[in-house]
Amino acid sequence: MQKGVVVWFTGLPNAGKSTTSKLVKRELEKLGTDVELLDSDEVPRTLTKDLSPDWKTRQFQKCTNLTYIAKLLLKRNVVVLIASVGRFEDVRANSRAELKDFVEVYLKCPQDVRLDRDDKAKYTRHADTIYYYEDPVSPEIMIETNQCPPEAAAQKVVDYLMTHGYIGVEDQNLIGTGQI
Repeated sequence: MQKGVVVWFTGLPNAGKSTTSKLVKRELEKLGTDVELLDSDEVPRTLTKDLSPDWKTRQFQKCTNLTYIAKLLLKRNVVVLIASVGRFEDVRANSRAELKDFVEVYLKCPQDVRLDRDDKAKYTRHADTIYYYEDPVSPEIMIETNQCPPEAAAQKVVDYLMTHGYIGVEDQNLIGTGQI
Protein backbone atom coordinates (compact mmCIF):
# COMPACT_ATOMS: atom_id res chain seq x y z
CA MET A 1 0.00 0.00 0.00
CA GLN A 2 1.38 3.34 -1.06
CA LYS A 3 1.70 6.07 1.53
CA GLY A 4 1.01 9.63 0.40
CA VAL A 5 3.75 12.20 0.66
CA VAL A 6 4.41 15.71 -0.61
CA VAL A 7 7.81 16.20 -2.19
CA TRP A 8 8.61 19.89 -2.63
CA PHE A 9 11.37 20.63 -5.14
CA THR A 10 12.77 24.02 -4.22
CA GLY A 11 15.64 26.11 -5.53
CA LEU A 12 16.21 29.20 -7.62
CA PRO A 13 14.78 29.39 -11.16
CA ASN A 14 16.55 27.09 -13.63
CA ALA A 15 18.08 24.95 -10.89
CA GLY A 16 16.30 21.89 -12.30
CA LYS A 17 13.00 21.65 -10.41
CA SER A 18 10.76 20.95 -13.42
CA THR A 19 13.23 18.61 -15.09
CA THR A 20 13.93 16.57 -11.96
CA SER A 21 10.32 16.39 -10.81
CA LYS A 22 9.16 15.21 -14.25
CA LEU A 23 11.76 12.45 -14.19
CA VAL A 24 10.72 11.43 -10.68
CA LYS A 25 7.09 11.34 -11.81
CA ARG A 26 8.00 9.12 -14.76
CA GLU A 27 9.93 6.70 -12.53
CA LEU A 28 7.17 6.53 -9.93
CA GLU A 29 4.57 5.88 -12.62
CA LYS A 30 6.70 2.95 -13.85
CA LEU A 31 6.41 1.55 -10.33
CA GLY A 32 2.63 1.87 -10.44
CA THR A 33 2.63 4.75 -7.96
CA ASP A 34 -0.31 7.16 -7.89
CA VAL A 35 1.53 10.45 -8.43
CA GLU A 36 0.63 14.02 -9.37
CA LEU A 37 2.98 16.83 -10.34
CA LEU A 38 2.12 20.43 -9.46
CA ASP A 39 4.59 22.56 -11.39
CA SER A 40 4.24 26.27 -10.59
CA ASP A 41 5.25 27.05 -14.19
CA GLU A 42 2.19 25.14 -15.38
CA VAL A 43 -0.40 25.83 -12.66
CA PRO A 44 -3.60 27.00 -14.35
CA ARG A 45 -4.18 30.74 -14.30
CA THR A 46 -7.55 30.09 -12.62
CA LEU A 47 -5.62 29.35 -9.43
CA THR A 48 -3.43 32.43 -9.62
CA LYS A 49 -5.36 35.10 -11.56
CA ASP A 50 -6.57 37.21 -8.62
CA LEU A 51 -3.42 37.20 -6.56
CA SER A 52 -2.18 40.32 -4.81
CA PRO A 53 -0.29 42.95 -6.82
CA ASP A 54 2.32 42.88 -4.02
CA TRP A 55 5.15 40.51 -5.04
CA LYS A 56 5.82 39.08 -1.58
CA THR A 57 2.14 38.49 -0.85
CA ARG A 58 1.74 36.86 -4.28
CA GLN A 59 4.57 34.43 -3.49
CA PHE A 60 2.84 33.41 -0.27
CA GLN A 61 -0.52 33.04 -2.02
CA LYS A 62 0.89 30.80 -4.76
CA CYS A 63 2.50 28.50 -2.22
CA THR A 64 -0.67 28.44 -0.11
CA ASN A 65 -2.67 27.35 -3.18
CA LEU A 66 -0.16 24.60 -3.99
CA THR A 67 -0.22 23.41 -0.38
CA TYR A 68 -4.01 23.26 -0.37
CA ILE A 69 -4.13 21.15 -3.53
CA ALA A 70 -1.37 18.90 -2.18
CA LYS A 71 -3.31 18.44 1.06
CA LEU A 72 -6.36 17.23 -0.86
CA LEU A 73 -4.29 14.75 -2.85
CA LEU A 74 -2.39 13.59 0.23
CA LYS A 75 -5.69 12.51 1.82
CA ARG A 76 -5.96 9.96 -1.02
CA ASN A 77 -2.40 8.63 -0.48
CA VAL A 78 -1.13 10.26 -3.65
CA VAL A 79 2.55 11.09 -3.98
CA VAL A 80 2.46 14.81 -4.74
CA LEU A 81 5.43 16.44 -6.41
CA ILE A 82 5.57 20.23 -6.16
CA ALA A 83 8.05 22.02 -8.41
CA SER A 84 8.08 25.57 -7.15
CA VAL A 85 10.77 28.00 -6.00
CA GLY A 86 8.99 28.59 -2.70
CA ARG A 87 11.20 31.60 -2.08
CA PHE A 88 10.57 31.97 1.65
CA GLU A 89 11.67 29.46 4.28
CA ASP A 90 8.65 30.20 6.46
CA VAL A 91 6.28 29.40 3.57
CA ARG A 92 7.92 26.01 3.13
CA ALA A 93 7.94 25.52 6.91
CA ASN A 94 4.20 26.29 7.03
CA SER A 95 3.59 23.73 4.29
CA ARG A 96 5.69 21.18 6.17
CA ALA A 97 3.64 21.79 9.34
CA GLU A 98 0.32 21.59 7.49
CA LEU A 99 1.10 18.45 5.51
CA LYS A 100 1.63 15.31 7.56
CA ASP A 101 4.26 13.80 5.25
CA PHE A 102 6.63 16.28 3.64
CA VAL A 103 10.00 15.91 1.93
CA GLU A 104 11.95 18.98 0.89
CA VAL A 105 14.34 18.56 -2.03
CA TYR A 106 16.72 21.47 -2.41
CA LEU A 107 18.16 21.75 -5.89
CA LYS A 108 21.20 23.95 -5.64
CA CYS A 109 22.92 25.37 -8.70
CA PRO A 110 25.44 28.16 -9.28
CA GLN A 111 24.25 31.38 -10.88
CA ASP A 112 26.32 31.04 -14.06
CA VAL A 113 24.75 27.63 -14.81
CA ARG A 114 21.23 28.91 -14.06
CA LEU A 115 21.80 31.84 -16.40
CA ASP A 116 23.01 29.49 -19.16
CA ARG A 117 19.79 27.49 -18.74
CA ASP A 118 17.56 30.58 -18.88
CA ASP A 119 15.88 29.97 -22.24
CA LYS A 120 12.70 31.76 -21.05
CA ALA A 121 14.63 34.93 -20.07
CA LYS A 122 13.29 34.82 -16.51
CA TYR A 123 16.41 36.48 -15.15
CA THR A 124 16.00 39.36 -17.59
CA ARG A 125 12.24 39.79 -17.27
CA HIS A 126 12.19 39.62 -13.46
CA ALA A 127 15.59 41.08 -12.58
CA ASP A 128 14.29 42.89 -9.48
CA THR A 129 12.96 39.76 -7.72
CA ILE A 130 14.43 36.67 -9.41
CA TYR A 131 17.44 36.39 -7.13
CA TYR A 132 15.51 36.53 -3.84
CA TYR A 133 15.56 33.13 -2.17
CA GLU A 134 15.94 31.80 1.35
CA ASP A 135 17.93 28.57 1.40
CA PRO A 136 16.26 25.65 3.20
CA VAL A 137 17.32 25.17 6.81
CA SER A 138 17.28 21.36 6.78
CA PRO A 139 16.04 19.77 3.56
CA GLU A 140 15.75 15.99 3.50
CA ILE A 141 17.63 15.95 0.19
CA MET A 142 20.09 18.44 -1.29
CA ILE A 143 21.35 17.96 -4.83
CA GLU A 144 23.84 20.16 -6.66
CA THR A 145 22.34 19.97 -10.13
CA ASN A 146 25.43 21.26 -11.88
CA GLN A 147 27.30 18.18 -10.61
CA CYS A 148 24.53 15.58 -10.82
CA PRO A 149 22.80 14.57 -14.07
CA PRO A 150 18.99 14.91 -13.97
CA GLU A 151 18.43 11.13 -14.12
CA ALA A 152 20.75 10.57 -11.15
CA ALA A 153 19.06 13.39 -9.22
CA ALA A 154 15.66 11.82 -9.87
CA GLN A 155 16.93 8.42 -8.75
CA LYS A 156 18.15 9.92 -5.45
CA VAL A 157 14.63 11.15 -4.78
CA VAL A 158 13.02 7.82 -5.73
CA ASP A 159 15.53 5.96 -3.55
CA TYR A 160 14.71 8.24 -0.62
CA LEU A 161 10.98 7.60 -1.04
CA MET A 162 11.60 3.84 -1.13
CA THR A 163 13.89 3.71 1.87
CA HIS A 164 11.50 5.84 3.93
CA GLY A 165 8.45 3.70 3.16
CA TYR A 166 6.51 6.08 0.94
CA ILE A 167 6.53 3.55 -1.86
CA GLY A 168 5.09 0.24 -0.68
CA VAL A 169 7.16 -2.89 -0.20
CA GLU A 170 5.16 -4.62 -2.93
CA ASP A 171 6.29 -1.93 -5.39
CA GLN A 172 9.93 -2.46 -4.43
CA ASN A 173 9.60 -6.25 -4.82
CA LEU A 174 8.20 -5.90 -8.34
CA ILE A 175 11.17 -3.85 -9.56
CA GLY A 176 13.51 -6.80 -9.99
CA THR A 177 10.86 -9.20 -11.31
CA GLY A 178 10.17 -7.49 -14.62
CA GLN A 179 6.52 -7.04 -13.64
CA ILE A 180 6.87 -3.28 -13.81
